[in-house]
Amino acid sequence: MTEFVTPTIRTVLKTYQNSATNSLQGPGQSLPTQSPTSSLGTIIKKEPLSSPEPIDTVDPPPIPLRPPELPQPILTAPDPGRGELYQTELEGKPIGCFLLGGEMRLCLPQFLNNVLNDFSLDQINRIFDELRIFCSQCTPGQLMEFKAAKILPDDVKASGLITRTNAERLCSALLHRSEMRASNIDIPKGAISFKVYHRCFGKCDGICTPELYTTYLNPACIMCMECNLMFTPQKFVGHVHRQKENRTCHWGFDSRNWRDYLHVAFDADNREKYAKMLDEMRDLEQQERRDACLKRKVCPFRSLMLSVSMIR
Repeated sequence: MTEFVTPTIRTVLKTYQNSATNSLQGPGQSLPTQSPTSSLGTIIKKEPLSSPEPIDTVDPPPIPLRPPELPQPILTAPDPGRGELYQTELEGKPIGCFLLGGEMRLCLPQFLNNVLNDFSLDQINRIFDELRIFCSQCTPGQLMEFKAAKILPDDVKASGLITRTNAERLCSALLHRSEMRASNIDIPKGAISFKVYHRCFGKCDGICTPELYTTYLNPACIMCMECNLMFTPQKFVGHVHRQKENRTCHWGFDSRNWRDYLHVAFDADNREKYAKMLDEMRDLEQQERRDACLKRKVCPFRSLMLSVSMIR
C-alpha cells in the first residue's frame, strides 16, 4: 500500500535536499511561504539574524524598575491548636507566648520590640532569610488573648508567632557576638580546663574553665576553639560557625537547659569528673537564679507557668 504524501511535504523535502549540502542550518528561509488560506495554517517566521538593509526602529521606553522590597518574615497558616497563654523570659525580657505541641510560640511583635529593638528591620529580615525561619499566624482567639493580657494593643489586626527555638537562633545570630577574647582573660594558676562540645544547630567545640564562673549574670567560662571568644554556657550552646543546620526543623530548644546540650569531649581524660563539674556549675547557677527571684519577689519559673486566667 502506497502512503499519500502531500505536495507541501514533497516541496519541503526537495528544498532540503538541494540546500542541506551547502548550509549548516537547513533550508531556512528558502522554503516557500504559504498563503493565509493554506490548509496547514499560518507559519510563524523567526526573526532573521541580520537584515540586508538598515531598518529604522523605535525602541519602546524602558519600563521603570520597582525598588527592591525588603523581605518580610513569612507567616505560615495558623496552627490548628489554640494552646494556653503563658509568660516566658528570653534575654531577661518577659514575652507572652502560647504552649503548642511542647514548644513555646512567642508573640513576634513583642519579641522584636523588647529583645531585638536595637536592630533594624532589614537586619532582622536578613537573618530570617539566612536561617530560613518561618513564623505562624495568630488565630483570632490567640490575638484576643494577647490583647486581653495587654501584650498587644487593642488596635492590632494581626500578629505572628515564633517558636522559642527560632527566637533563640535569632538571638544567637544578632545578640551573642562576644567581644571578649581568651587572651584578655586572667585564668587562675592551676585552673582545670577541659574540652566540651555541643550539637545544637550544627557543631561547636570549646574549652571550659569552671573556675572562671563568677556569677550567673555573666559566667563567661567557655572559649570557642574556632574564634577564641569567651561565652557563657547558655550562649555557647547556640554558637556555631560551620555546618549550620539551616534546612533542619529544630524543635524544643531552650538555652536555659544548657547542661542538656553541653558535653565533655570524648577524647578527654576523666570525663566523669568533668561532667560532675558541669553539673555543679548548673546547680550553682540555678541556686543563684532562685535567690535573685526571691529578692525581686518575681520568679520567671513561676511566670512561665502563668495561665491566662492569672494574667487577666
